[in-house]
Amino acid sequence: MSKILVTGGAGYIGCVLVEELLKKCYDVRVLDTFYFGKDPLNNLSEGFENLEDRVDILQKDIRHTTKKDLDGISCVVHLAGFSNDPTAEYRPDLNNSINIDGTEIIAKICREKGIKKLTYASSASIYDQGMEFLGKEELLDESSKVNPKAAYSVSKYAGEQILLELAGKKKFSPVILRQGTVYGFSHRMRYDLVVNTFVKNAFKKGIITLDNGGEMYRPIVNVRDVARAHIACLEALKKK
Repeated sequence: MSKILVTGGAGYIGCVLVEELLKKCYDVRVLDTFYFGKDPLNNLSEGFENLEDRVDILQKDIRHTTKKDLDGISCVVHLAGFSNDPTAEYRPDLNNSINIDGTEIIAKICREKGIKKLTYASSASIYDQGMEFLGKEELLDESSKVNPKAAYSVSKYAGEQILLELAGKKKFSPVILRQGTVYGFSHRMRYDLVVNTFVKNAFKKGIITLDNGGEMYRPIVNVRDVARAHIACLEALKKK
């Protein structure tokens, strides 16, 4: 059975993805700094037998990834990195180093080792329509104009460009997913995401606050759907 590397595998999306991969009988290698600890992955053990035999753990920064770290890997899901605007704006230098340089390091190792299949967690924020988009109904897709402005969205778009530049060389075929704002339960919960914040505030305070008169638009997607989308892309690449 294929072994899949998940960078950021102990994060909000990552631990849900690991769970979905295990359900489909894939073996997994998680590469993560474990900044928030290992409990998100440890909590998965309740639903699976012999978890320690099916999940390898690599505790390290993606910028320090080596070729050896990808030995025996057939596919990569690249989730690791800064994941929101506030942290990216607070440390733009570190954001760029991790989100851009880290992505390039992972991608080049994949290409050099002949690992064809990689999915990349980009963001719909690269469209950055801003306040001028309020009240408009326009469907944005892969061909729509991008307009990254904030440090986070600029770094995610830069990661896309690196992957596209490397694509096709030595049969390297990355897939880029421009994810909307994610919501839903994860063993590594995030309450800085809008829908999760709504639910938390409704439960604890009985109040949901809507900014900008309730006219602000956010594309939202369930965390489990995101995980399954990454798997679907990997499996589609296998068939080619």
